Amino acid sequence: MQADLKDMVFSLSCMQATVKVYVIGNRFDHNLEEGEEQMSTITIDVDKCRQDGICVQACPFGVFTQTEDGTAAVVQGAETGCISCGHCIALCPGAAITVNGMGSEDCQPVRKELQVSREQAVQFFRSRRSIRAYKDTPVDRSILEELLDMSRWAPTAKNGQPVHWIVFQQSRDVADLSRMVIDWMRMKNIQPNVVQAFDQGKDIIHRNAPCLLVAHASSSGIKPVEDCTIAAATVEAAAPAFGLGACWAGFFMSAARDSTPICDFLQLPEGHGVFSALMLGYPKFTYRHIPPRDKLKVEWR
Repeated sequence: MQADLKDMVFSLSCMQATVKVYVIGNRFDHNLEEGEEQMSTITIDVDKCRQDGICVQACPFGVFTQTEDGTAAVVQGAETGCISCGHCIALCPGAAITVNGMGSEDCQPVRKELQVSREQAVQFFRSRRSIRAYKDTPVDRSILEELLDMSRWAPTAKNGQPVHWIVFQQSRDVADLSRMVIDWMRMKNIQPNVVQAFDQGKDIIHRNAPCLLVAHASSSGIKPVEDCTIAAATVEAAAPAFGLGACWAGFFMSAARDSTPICDFLQLPEGHGVFSALMLGYPKFTYRHIPPRDKLKVEWR
């Protein structure tokens, strides 16, 4: 991070990467730390191994094999292919495997009583709405941290966990960014209706949302677009559980990739790009019905 992104650092520990929240005035950068590529250290406690071969079948990169008596072993040299995804640790019934010092005792248990039912999942996703009208109520930072923390478990290419977050909590910052997007539209001579509405006092860019969440990553990564998009989609889907609503900030995303003033304002690390952004806040209205959608478009083969 740049030298001026300091002030305070909060650390949260969990099975995934350590989360650091850099506070800059009233803006904070929720940074998913990226470690250097290195060979994983994998150990197997043969006394705990149940010779079931689960790790051999589940490992996506063929790190494990079985000896003649069925005990699990690491394929010679295969540690270099380990992406530390944790499949082996999460699955091993004997708690026999550790990766880089992390074992099953370092992981939270899966609580079956909290499993979402099919009926609940259907209503949850069918009732999802893009929220564009917000209450004039600030969102507490602790809630934002808990919500964003969930994105650490969103899938990323080869478990690279490259997603970084910038969260704007001040309405003046969100308004300034809206104005910069409008300036970009004027320069490009596009979206005249949006520009006209802004000139008349209606912000269609960020809808007067109290928060703007920006996901960025290194442009040279494996799949930065997909990684940031899935992370943002995770946050957007989880928001209602926190009483919040979100909407994709598409105008901002387009401008952020092309506008020098916006890039300067964001102060992204060198080589990073904006790949997703969300407006976020408390919904002003309650949605009571689930509108129908077009029929499923699918070809079965």
